[in-house]
Amino acid sequence: MTYDRYTSIVEELMTSLQELEASQSQHPLIQKYIDEEITEVKQALVRIRDNQFGYCEMSGEEIPFDYMMMNPTCTSIENALDWRRFGKISSYS
Repeated sequence: MTYDRYTSIVEELMTSLQELEASQSQHPLIQKYIDEEITEVKQALVRIRDNQFGYCEMSGEEIPFDYMMMNPTCTSIENALDWRRFGKISSYS
């Protein structure tokens, strides 16, 4: 992975992390989702640091760039396909 290719994603992740960490909800379920998203974003940033971002944790194959753009916390090709299958991302390619 080249960092330049993912620069906008990295910036988006860092901004999202700041916004999520500043978010608080009095509703426990919503706070749980916020906390889970914080964890996922932090894990994605660790993968970037370790030069593993954009690669499937199971197979080691590169996850299609369009999928990473739509779901930057994606960790596997299967996870990316689930997002596409259940309509959570568009497939405009």
